[in-house]
Amino acid sequence: MAKRKRSDEDGNEEEGTDYNFDPGSQVELEPEDSCCVTGEDVKASFARYPDYRRGTLMVMSKTIALQHLRAGTSLQKFKEVLVERHGEEVLKEYKNQ
Repeated sequence: MAKRKRSDEDGNEEEGTDYNFDPGSQVELEPEDSCCVTGEDVKASFARYPDYRRGTLMVMSKTIALQHLRAGTSLQKFKEVLVERHGEEVLKEYKNQ
């Protein structure tokens, strides 16, 4: 995961996190084709989170992403999917996030 700075509308710098790269290899991660929650095909992703073990970016469909973003649970949901896919041990790879 690479850190980067960007400017907001007022010119203030914000530090963001770029989840497009695997921090161990700096290989760009490819977005998955389907929503990690529902399995429906996703042409444009609205929320992304890395699955370093698969080497992909998990994505959520627009409907699911909006539901979890509004509730403030998108990060929690991505981590639940990771645990379903790989078991509890996978969360150790994400301890700094």
